[in-house]
Amino acid sequence: MTRADLEINQQDMWRILVFEQRTALTLAVEMLLRCQLSPEQILTKTAMALEGSHHDS
Repeated sequence: MTRADLEINQQDMWRILVFEQRTALTLAVEMLLRCQLSPEQILTKTAMALEGSHHDS
């Protein structure tokens, strides 16, 4: 697989993630803009929530 192929695959994965998890990602971005927590804490919590939603489906 070439570097270009990997980049295309990565772009497709991001599109799928954003499409399937739009609400969770929107909330994470809003929290990053407004919340007192560190960005690392917010992204960790979001990743855990996404992981949990993945197991629920």
